[in-house]
Amino acid sequence: MIYYQKVKIKNINFHDVVSSFHDLNFVKFLITFQPVKIIDWNGINNGDRAHFMFWFLGWKDFKVVHENYQKPTNTTFSFIDKGEVLPLGLRYWKHKHSVLYENNEVFIIDDINFEHKNIFGIFFYPILVAPIFLRKILYRLYFWYNLN
Repeated sequence: MIYYQKVKIKNINFHDVVSSFHDLNFVKFLITFQPVKIIDWNGINNGDRAHFMFWFLGWKDFKVVHENYQKPTNTTFSFIDKGEVLPLGLRYWKHKHSVLYENNEVFIIDDINFEHKNIFGIFFYPILVAPIFLRKILYRLYFWYNLN
């Protein structure tokens, strides 16, 4: 299953957005209104890991390793969360985070690909995508509140 979104952030410096991805406070803000706890997070560089607990009928482990960290240029930045320990019967999780500066505008892109162990995984699609979908609002709120 695939989910893709591209969110335009107005009146913001590209490098400020990039540096926010390195800030644990940014991650905490993004999960503030969600049933997610941060257990461990040591950054987004290659080999760094993050451990979250995701609540759905009980707390479930969700662990990822960061890879394919692309050093920021003046127009692009990206890294990938690759699932190591996955909840809800997932067998694969890959979330590419990108920041793009084009035509004097900054965009944050979430590109997610995940697979479930069986056909019933289709029922978990909204549960797994909803926290990312909310970022359409949360990204804008964070940068409006913290960097303006």
